[in-house]
This record gives sequence, structure tokens and C-alpha cells, in this order.
Amino acid sequence: MQYAFHTLTIICILVTFVSSMQLSKWWVKIWDINRVNVACIMFTLVIIGIIFLPLTEWWSIVYITILSFSIIYHVSIFYPFFSLHPVELHTTQNRTHAIKVLAYNVRKKNKKYDQFLSLIEKVNPDLCLLTEVDQGWINATNSLNQQYPYSLQHPQENTYGIALFSKLPLINPRLNFLVDKEVPSIHSIIQFKDKQIQFLGLHPRPPAPSNIAEEKDLELIKIAGMTNYNLLPTIVGGDLNDVGWSKITQKFKLISGLLDPRIGRGFYNTYNALIPLFRIPIDHFFVSKHFKLLRINRLEKIGSDHFPVLLEVNLEDD
Repeated sequence: MQYAFHTLTIICILVTFVSSMQLSKWWVKIWDINRVNVACIMFTLVIIGIIFLPLTEWWSIVYITILSFSIIYHVSIFYPFFSLHPVELHTTQNRTHAIKVLAYNVRKKNKKYDQFLSLIEKVNPDLCLLTEVDQGWINATNSLNQQYPYSLQHPQENTYGIALFSKLPLINPRLNFLVDKEVPSIHSIIQFKDKQIQFLGLHPRPPAPSNIAEEKDLELIKIAGMTNYNLLPTIVGGDLNDVGWSKITQKFKLISGLLDPRIGRGFYNTYNALIPLFRIPIDHFFVSKHFKLLRINRLEKIGSDHFPVLLEVNLEDD
């Protein structure tokens, strides 16, 4: 048991060090994304150490002390997502200009189309952003065209297909290939009652040895710059393959001025829906200060390895 404790403790300490590095590398980002899970493992090790280790031994005290300070370090980074932290996006009961948006990474190999269509009927969003869509998903969602007469659909077989379905008129909807000719994002102005808002949907590549992590960071920065060039109320959504506490996401928020509705409310872990342990919050919505929150919900699992996320906000008059 002591051998296992030694090994896990050293790994967790190394991981903590790696996660703190200022590098846009996949092997750094993967541990930053899993920071909460690392902290939970370290907390478990502290409890095991206090109960089972010989506390008269110097190495036990050193390990428990380092683990404890490492946990504090991790928590200080993701603490804003605890309910004790003040919210960034305030709530409202005003529904005069309420808009409901659903974002869902469908998982290309997922063929449970009927479950998705049932969810749409139940939730009835105004906008629906789908990522990882292939031609099979486009064919299966043809029935949405009556309910959602406005759309921009770009199926791909490489898991980076994307589609936006809308009840509201789309003005100049377009695909952007900001850093990678195989990874599109959506940018559209939306006519919303007597107002206009802009919507950006994206799905950058995840941190992996085969991907260039700097490209994902660059895509987020480019999206951040696009959000505030026209001063319109803005919603950004999609599978960002990153977490809200990462340095690049914080930089994205700083440049764009957008607010995270999960701050002060919870993590809303969306991946992996197929595995109960070690889930992470990588599907996001960010909104401009023009909005106030009506609700944000992680919806039920419907076949993908991602949970759908529903955001409902009200566009305020002031």
C-alpha cells in the first residue's frame, strides 16, 4: 500500500507542476482541463495517508503537506465555479426578449437520432447548435426544417462538421475556417424581434499529440476579436475542448468582454457522458453584458459522449 501511495503521490505532484506551466502544449492542457479530478484524487490520498500511513515517519508528513498545499492551489483556480463565489451573469425574471439556445456535440458515431429529435420537441430551443455532424445526422434532422426554417449546415466526416438550426432569421450566416481548413466555425447575425444579436458557434480541436494546441488557442483569440467588433449583443457557444478556468479561456473572456453563466453556479460537467467518473466541463456558452440569465441546464444523456447544454437568457433593454 505504501508503494502505491508513493507512486500516486509523486504522479499527482508532477501533474500539478505540469498543469501550472505557461505552455500551449497538449500535455500541459490535458492536466489543466482535468484539474478538478486531480484535486479529488489528491484529497483522497490525504485522507488515506492520515488514516493508514505511519505519521511518525517524516516522509508521510512531507507527502501529506505537499498534497494539501497542492489541493489548495488547484481549488484557488477553479473556485469561481463554486456557488460561494459571486455570479458573473445575473439572473432575471424578465422574459420580454427571452432566447433559448441548445448546444450539443452529437458524437458522429451516435445514431440515436430519435432521442435527439424528442429532446428538441421537449425543450423547443430558438437556436440549436450541433457539432460533429456528418451527412447521416443532416439527413436524420431534415424534419427540423419546418420548425427551424433558417439554418447553416456543414456536415463533415472528420468529426468537425457543424450545423445551426434557427427559428429566427439568420442575416449573412457564414462558415469561418479561422486556423484550420478542416475545422469550421459559424458566425451569423440573428434578427431577434426588433433587435439584432450575433451568434458564434465553434468546435476547435482537442488537446492531443496529433493536434497543434496553439491553433486552438489562436481560434479562441480570433473568435474573441470577432465578438466585439460591431458592439452587438453576442452569444458564443459550442464544444471548446477546454475548461472555463484555463488561461486561454480567461484571455478569451478578457478580450471579448463576455460573461460565463456558470461562474458562481457550478461546473456543469458535459464530458464524458458515457463514463460517470472524471467528467469535465468542456461545452460552453458565453454571453455579452446585454443579457441576463433565465436558466442554464445540463440536459439528459441522449446517446453522445457529451451532454446537451441549454441556455436561456433575456436580452435586456438597458
